[in-house]
Amino acid sequence: MTKLEALLMLSICVGAFIMPFLSRRLHFPSAVGEIFFGLCAGLFFKEVFHKTSIIKFLGELGFILLMYLAGLEIDFEHIKVTPKKELFLYIVVVVLVVVFSFAAMAYYRQPPIYALIYLTTAVGLLFPVLRETGISESNTGQRLLIIGSIGEVVSLLSLTLFILYYRDGFSMKSLLHLGQLIAFGVGAYILYRLFRLIAWWFPGLVSPFFKTDDPVESGIRANFVNMFVFVALAALLDMELIVGAFLGGMAFALIFKEREKVQEKVGGIAYGFLIPVFFIEVGLRFDLKDFFDFHVLLMALIITLVIFFVRLLASLVLFFSRICLMDILLVPISTSFSLTLLVAIATFGLKEGIIAGDQAAAILLASILTAFIYPALMKIIIKARAC
Repeated sequence: MTKLEALLMLSICVGAFIMPFLSRRLHFPSAVGEIFFGLCAGLFFKEVFHKTSIIKFLGELGFILLMYLAGLEIDFEHIKVTPKKELFLYIVVVVLVVVFSFAAMAYYRQPPIYALIYLTTAVGLLFPVLRETGISESNTGQRLLIIGSIGEVVSLLSLTLFILYYRDGFSMKSLLHLGQLIAFGVGAYILYRLFRLIAWWFPGLVSPFFKTDDPVESGIRANFVNMFVFVALAALLDMELIVGAFLGGMAFALIFKEREKVQEKVGGIAYGFLIPVFFIEVGLRFDLKDFFDFHVLLMALIITLVIFFVRLLASLVLFFSRICLMDILLVPISTSFSLTLLVAIATFGLKEGIIAGDQAAAILLASILTAFIYPALMKIIIKARAC
């Protein structure tokens, strides 16, 4: 490691430590602060960053852990007890978001990747906002998490299919790859059923997944093994690693109801260092000067507004439910700040040459704007709601 690489590593560690404090003081998500820190650090370390592989590795590992935890946070027990009519309406909302996203892409005559941008939903920032407002355990909070989780699954599947289409088009190779993806899903389901049966008959064999008080931290190790099994399977099938990580977290959440303690410990490692490194590393990839370009600002504002309006139109079907007006309004707002996946799409599009640098900067800026605007609106509505 050279002196400059050591300085870069030190600056990232310092940034990961101080940005949560500054972000809380300035009232915006710490992820936004960490991206901004990366953008500023890029003014000094841009050249050395492109030559340093360890930062990229730590950033990718942080993203994998973020997606694993997103899958782990889904409360399938609540989904099971949700009335079928309500669950059907939630699925219809997500499907309509996809339809309106493609309509918006066609209206603006944009490349297909923009439909992916508009439909993308993630719960990475939603869960902390719900916890801050104290409604994460309420019916409203769980409803928003269910819709967000369905949207995230659809978003990751859409991202996988888009990558498949971009690389191979409509060909026999893409059909074969699609068959492999289906086989992966079937295999994961079989493993889930098998493991659930083992957990029922031999609870002692699965207890290491929950141990958090032993000296060797068996629960943490077991969760990392579970995560990397799915990541390795995704890599073998040429899928995005984050898809495998998300499915690994979902599988764990499906099998084990009581996972809070081990979830806190894995989250402590991830949110304590690796996930902040991911967001800082994202900022390092972009040039801060691009964000002051008028064209980039205009594109970012359009993306920010379209993301909300496609969800607002889709949420109109919820008038057929018993949900009150203020709670219906919370649905499009709570699913409009998909910071993590928007960052992933911008990074992938730029790396593969699908979009130009200014377009990638606009998408990243839009992800930051959504993370600023919509959580703030959400908190105002939650305080004002009377239902």
